[in-house]
Amino acid sequence: MNIIRGIHNLKEIHANAVVTIGNFDGIHLGHQKLFLRVYKIGEKYNIPSIIILFEPQPLEFLKNKNAPIRITRFREKIKHIMSYNIDYILCIKFNKFFQSLTAKDFITKILINKLHIKFIIIGNDFRFGCQRSGNIDMLEKLSKKFSFKIIQVQPVYKNNIKISSTKIREVLSANNITLASKFLGRLFSIYGKVVHGKSIGKKIGYPTANILLNKSFLLSNGVYVVKVNCFLNKTLLGICNIGIKPSFSQVQNNRVLEVYLFNIKIDLYGKYIEVIILKKIRNELFFPSIQKLKNQIENDIKKAKQYFNISYHL
Repeated sequence: MNIIRGIHNLKEIHANAVVTIGNFDGIHLGHQKLFLRVYKIGEKYNIPSIIILFEPQPLEFLKNKNAPIRITRFREKIKHIMSYNIDYILCIKFNKFFQSLTAKDFITKILINKLHIKFIIIGNDFRFGCQRSGNIDMLEKLSKKFSFKIIQVQPVYKNNIKISSTKIREVLSANNITLASKFLGRLFSIYGKVVHGKSIGKKIGYPTANILLNKSFLLSNGVYVVKVNCFLNKTLLGICNIGIKPSFSQVQNNRVLEVYLFNIKIDLYGKYIEVIILKKIRNELFFPSIQKLKNQIENDIKKAKQYFNISYHL
């Protein structure tokens, strides 16, 4: 798979192509249905398959701090898309130039002149171009002029609910991780680079691997049961705390995800890990003493090990 960062790096693809376009935040079951259709058409007609996405996501550029909270970071999106054997990901930088690009110009200058599309795969709520003025009717008119086919993919439903990024944000904000995972078609996780912290966990006997979070991370502060995938190609068990460490004088300005792994000592600094978040144990609390904090951590570990049905030893 080739990743093309920016229109300026896009060379003309001298073959018909099949494309789909969107933010694909979450890479949920609806997105996966689109990707699978793109892959199958590319394979059937022996043509390049292309996924076009935007970075930043358009509403992040347009609304800044008031934009919807992300479900997946860019690196996570790429990681999930790679499993569909797509030939190209075209990542378009959404800026003032692209904001002003009309829907017709987007089709003609990029999809036709550069990608020579033969098929475009879309959802039923597809919109594109300046002020989202492009719609299925415009696509159909242009498809006749430029001889490409439109394939519309119907939405996916779970529990009689239409799956969307908006709905997943809602259920994650309510800490309904189980329902979010059903909509995603996989366990909800966060993928990030382990950074150095204040080594407080290590000093009190519970060393942690820390990942910096956006202030607007969807899950609320608290302690969660987790699994961790890392470079060892094995799944590790543990708990994590999401929050700002209110029990210490140097409260974090940014939220941090701290993972404590059971029964293993491993150096994860600088490594990318995937933290699969399974269940919330409790909210983040203030503890007046280190001993009370340690007592609570021991209780959290006991609950997590009960969840995994493994024996508990201090």
